[in-house]
Amino acid sequence: MKNVELFPREGKAIISINPKVYSLEVVYSAAYVFLDKAYFFLDGDPETDIKVVMKAKDEKIKQKELGRMARDFGNELINYSVYIAQAARNQGVREAIIKRALATNLGEEYSPEEIEETELKEAAEKIKMPEEDEDLYIKDPDGIAQPWTPEKAKDLKKPKD
Repeated sequence: MKNVELFPREGKAIISINPKVYSLEVVYSAAYVFLDKAYFFLDGDPETDIKVVMKAKDEKIKQKELGRMARDFGNELINYSVYIAQAARNQGVREAIIKRALATNLGEEYSPEEIEETELKEAAEKIKMPEEDEDLYIKDPDGIAQPWTPEKAKDLKKPKD
């Protein structure tokens, strides 16, 4: 692999990535999968060449395992590239399904603009913002949020069925 340099004594690999093939978003997503196994350092120019330094967290990583991690990282780059491409391709369909579901739940036929406006109005009605002089804490009449101790259990009322 021309784009991977292995440094087994240091337990690290340097992977060169062409940003015309893989976007920075894809690189972040692929690195995220390996955060439990390696430390990542990104360098380079996101327009011309991205350098990913993958340093194994386990110092006992052998050369074979380091190479395998670098190859697995390459597979994750492909995985997330496909995911992002499919998500972009299906975005219009997902939005249409959600808008249709919202219109159905409202019980009438609405245009997309009316759906958004109606949805915002309903959400605003459900949310009661506290007045300036009101306490911002949630009221707890049943004492559920109180710390439990055996002494306090004696005074608690049984919940109504």
